[in-house]
Amino acid sequence: MPNKEIVALEKELEELRLLPPGSELVSVLNKLAFAVMHSDPRTAEAYAVEVLDISAELELFVEQAKSYTTLGTIYLEAGNFTEAMSYCRKSMEISEKLGDMDGTASAHATIANVYWAQGMIDKALEHIHESLRLKQKYGAGKDEIASCYLNIGACYSSLNRLDLALSSFEYAMEICEESGNRQQLAYVYHNIGSVCGKKEELEKARKYFQKALDIREDAGDKKGTASTLGNLGNLHETLGDNESALGFFLRSLELYEEIGNRRGIANTCACIGGIYTFMGRFDEAEELISRGLSITRKLSMKDWEILCLEKITDLYKAKGDLQKALQHSLELNTCVEEHLNEKSMEKIAGLQVQFETENKEKEAEIYRLKNVELSRMNDQLRNALADVKKLQGLLPICASCKKVRDDDGYWQQIESYISDHSDAEFSHGLCPECIIKLYGKEYAQEQ
Repeated sequence: MPNKEIVALEKELEELRLLPPGSELVSVLNKLAFAVMHSDPRTAEAYAVEVLDISAELELFVEQAKSYTTLGTIYLEAGNFTEAMSYCRKSMEISEKLGDMDGTASAHATIANVYWAQGMIDKALEHIHESLRLKQKYGAGKDEIASCYLNIGACYSSLNRLDLALSSFEYAMEICEESGNRQQLAYVYHNIGSVCGKKEELEKARKYFQKALDIREDAGDKKGTASTLGNLGNLHETLGDNESALGFFLRSLELYEEIGNRRGIANTCACIGGIYTFMGRFDEAEELISRGLSITRKLSMKDWEILCLEKITDLYKAKGDLQKALQHSLELNTCVEEHLNEKSMEKIAGLQVQFETENKEKEAEIYRLKNVELSRMNDQLRNALADVKKLQGLLPICASCKKVRDDDGYWQQIESYISDHSDAEFSHGLCPECIIKLYGKEYAQEQ
């Protein structure tokens, strides 16, 4: 069933195409690209590329940045992470140059998704928290804040920190149920279902998956529908209902193939292959798992390559082909080691960045304190110079009593004048010549 918003936008686009290209046309193209990217990614890409051409000519840089972000999402879902990241970086570069916090936040959020899809969860969290910080700073709408908490929850779920994940999802759910954003609500229900599944609350998980599926099918969200069908397949497989699981997986694979989502195809092929192995349908299992394995290797998706290797090892064990089972088991061990090494290197790199950042912060604080001390010393010097200036020039002094005349015409002892105009303090005594004058040479010699 076509989405009402999409139908309205398509009608508006038809009318705008009768006019010379302008900002309204670009805006509608961008909205359409975003609206259809899950159900028709090829059309979405065509819209986004058209925006790039027109916005470059008309210098509509904000819309250009939005289009790059959309293209980043499309390529991400197709499993082309290099292109996805490239488009996101271009979007961020433009948005930062324009001072557009909304565009910058969107680019950060999509980059987080690219990292998450590759299993680089720490990097993903770093970017999604930055996205949330920017959105809170410029006062983004509740739905945008909910989207950030959805992504944060997904990261925590990947790290198996289930209570933190559930807390993030439930906060997002409150916002979405209040705003009535059904598309976002479907994401929330889907993710809560996933967490409940991990916590082995299977009936609760099934209810949330079904809620998500109802919304996504009604909205024509093919990618979302395929994802939820896959999770329902996993759930029924866990329950031992392989026939129902197979039905969900096959429907999911059909949708992923329709929209060209290679990540989804790879994962679903492995899942179907696992069920075919259990059913003794070995040839079909081998064909599908091998297909999934090939895709994961092309996309450098270590997490799912491990899944495919596990499934194909189990297949050859079930067939009694122990030589091939051993071969794939060795490949599995190598893949796991490489994956762990990659994770370790990422962690080391992250710690290095943290160390360098902390050092820079310490250096900045030392520099700041030095500047504070330097400022204090400069103030003291300025005051001293001011005092010196007060004592510079000609002083009117009495030739007889040695009193000094001040600026107001009053005469005062020279000691008082100098004390008033400097920090000097006086103590009194007699010089040798005055001692002789007053007390004679004999007293002076006694001293």
